Amino acid sequence: MKNTTLKILLLLIFSMTNTYAGWYKCYNYEGTIDKYPISFSIQITEDYFGEKGKKDFNINGIYKYDKHNNPIKLEGKIDFKTNKACIYEVINNKNTAAFEFYFSENTLNGTWTNLSTKKILPLHLNFLSKLVDTSEEDKFENIEIIQLNSLPDYYFIGIYSKVNGESRAKMDRLKIIRKNDNSIFQILDFSSIETETGNVRTIIYDNVEVVDVKTKELSIWNNIGRMGGYLTVKYNFKKNKFKVNPKPTIDGTE
Repeated sequence: MKNTTLKILLLLIFSMTNTYAGWYKCYNYEGTIDKYPISFSIQITEDYFGEKGKKDFNINGIYKYDKHNNPIKLEGKIDFKTNKACIYEVINNKNTAAFEFYFSENTLNGTWTNLSTKKILPLHLNFLSKLVDTSEEDKFENIEIIQLNSLPDYYFIGIYSKVNGESRAKMDRLKIIRKNDNSIFQILDFSSIETETGNVRTIIYDNVEVVDVKTKELSIWNNIGRMGGYLTVKYNFKKNKFKVNPKPTIDGTE
């Protein structure tokens, strides 16, 4: 977590947004690739600095096949003049498939292409919800955002809200969901945390990190200090449950 590049990036973002720090524009869909049900979520990130060689990429996201529930990274670009989007499935830092469609807050019809075999399958998505947090006037509640990082047996969904006049969105709760049957294992509640949770990383899907797969320790970014910090979540094997340390750690203090 002590990443120098990330700290510089966050410092630049905070310095450019003196009175308001919201940057999220996320859109959730459900649908199918051919006959396979999927959940699909994208974040428009036109002000994101991006990785080297990907400066024109302005969409990030997550999707999963509902049978397997393993979150898969998405990144790509949208032409705002035509609304045509080309988004790549990224596995092990390699583009393995491509989604193409015209973006809208409605039904999306397009294609999914396997970049190795060139096999093309039809894509059909239905709009579910959105999380738009670019001004203090934005408000919403109970918006679910799948997180990229997961454990072998569980994946995570942050539940977000924002009240008119608040400076930014916050993760109220975190659903911990069993991958094998998509049932809820546990829900973590952050209502007692004084500072906002789940809203520090520019890409909202990166706000939950897996610290240790064996111990199932997690960290969740928290809006504390100038550069942000994190909550620590540890798993109790005897009680078979996760527990949140309610005191955030300011990043860089350990």
